[in-house]
Amino acid sequence: MYGNTRLLKGRLEWILASQGPGPHSPAELDAIERESERIVLAGATLVCGIHNPAHQRAAIVPLRWGAPRILVLSGGFLHHLGENLKEEPFRAARLWRYQWDPHTDLAISRRAPDKKPTFARHNPTVDRLIARIASRKVAGLLFQLGRSREDLDEL
Repeated sequence: MYGNTRLLKGRLEWILASQGPGPHSPAELDAIERESERIVLAGATLVCGIHNPAHQRAAIVPLRWGAPRILVLSGGFLHHLGENLKEEPFRAARLWRYQWDPHTDLAISRRAPDKKPTFARHNPTVDRLIARIASRKVAGLLFQLGRSREDLDEL
């Protein structure tokens, strides 16, 4: 994890329509953007990926509103955020914010910081992790504090 880990204590939401193999139609991308905006304006934190156009479309909305987001990455932080961990992870995001802000956003990756990502537009592992984070079902993350051992065993 790199960035604002306090986001894990707030209300988290994800967009089911952004997941899956795609490709997503223009109408579907518009619906994903509207759902992302609904989440942001409701005061929740969006959990999304960056590996396909649907996730990227969702990930830009919090930037437009100055809201935080949690990005789940398929590769290491150095690949996605640059050597100094200051780059927005994809081109369209850099139009809205010129550099990554670890005080606002949180990046999560299962890979070592220097590992290359998978370059597939459909990444079921990242999609599952997004859903598990937003549903608070990832044992060991900060939102698990205070849960009983039995609750964790069920995960």
